[in-house]
Amino acid sequence: SMGLGPIMGIYQARYLKYLHDRGIADTSDRKVWVFCGDGEMDEPESQGAISLAARENLDNLIFVINCNLQRLDGPVRGNGKIIQELES
Repeated sequence: SMGLGPIMGIYQARYLKYLHDRGIADTSDRKVWVFCGDGEMDEPESQGAISLAARENLDNLIFVINCNLQRLDGPVRGNGKIIQELES
């Protein structure tokens, strides 16, 4: 998906915050779950999206990343590197 999954999840989480902050809907108990593979998280768009989620303080967003070292166009560079990037 070229890194679009994380972006969609981030905007959904941000929209839920918007609804709550404006008093339009009580979304305080809602969470957005994003399931991605390590191949998708290897895309620059996905890595940039992670920093956006941190900057926006999206505590209602949960990422689940499947590190199986596979992608459509070849091997992933290694799940250790991706895990290190997400921890920083």
